[in-house]
Amino acid sequence: MLHPEVAPTSQSERLRSAMLAKAITHDQAVRADFDHVEVSARGGARELVYFCTMSPLIVRETIHVGDGAPLPQEVVVQGLAVEREGLYDVRNALIRSNGRIEVVIDEQTKVTPTRGNVFGMPVPFA
Repeated sequence: MLHPEVAPTSQSERLRSAMLAKAITHDQAVRADFDHVEVSARGGARELVYFCTMSPLIVRETIHVGDGAPLPQEVVVQGLAVEREGLYDVRNALIRSNGRIEVVIDEQTKVTPTRGNVFGMPVPFA
């Protein structure tokens, strides 16, 4: 089982941008869906999460309203465990932003391999 981490090469700014597009601010917590998150060891010896091909967020529920302040820079992913490298779709993840942006994969979250095409290219899981 792979337990990928976030690193400077993860392109966390794509996650921040997707959150800003949905008007998510500091101290806010939401449940959201997003597709095409990559898990890969291409950047080194450990498995990392890459947000570069991530689709826009779909906010399912606002759990806590934000305070309007800017989003933090640091991003962490907690609880993500996948069988192998590849692209994944994430449903109902908890995303909160207080001190750092936390993407929490918990018992309410479903992570599945991406099916079909991404940017016109076939995905190996299909």
